[in-house]
Amino acid sequence: MRTRELLTVSIGGALGTLARVGALEATEHYAHGSLIATLAANLVGAFGLAFVLGRGLPEFPEWFRSGITIGFFGSYTTFSAIALITVTTPLVWAIGYLALTLAAGALAVLAGRSLGARAGRGLTP
Repeated sequence: MRTRELLTVSIGGALGTLARVGALEATEHYAHGSLIATLAANLVGAFGLAFVLGRGLPEFPEWFRSGITIGFFGSYTTFSAIALITVTTPLVWAIGYLALTLAAGALAVLAGRSLGARAGRGLTP
C-alpha cells in the first residue's frame, strides 16, 4: 500500500469510527440502543459501500476510493459487534437479529448497487 493510500485509509477509518461512535451515543438512551445502532450502522454501511462500488467513483483516484471503501466503510461497519450481540442475547433474539441483519443487509447492498449504477451513468472515467 502506498503512502497516499495508507493516509486516506487511515483518515477514512478514523472518520468511520467516529461516525459509528456517534451512532452508538445517539441511541444510548433507547431500550436496546446498541442493537439499533449496530443494525443501523451496518445497513447504512452496506448501502453506502455498495453505492460507491456500484458507481465506481470514476472521478476520484484509486487511493481516494480506498479511503472511502476500506477506510470509512470498513471501520463504520463491523462484524464483531454482530457476533457480540448474538452471543450475549437470548437465543431467540440472537437468531432474529442475525436473520434481520442478513436479510436487510442484502437488500441494502442491492439497493445501493442499483442506485450507484444509475448515479454513475453518464459519467466518463
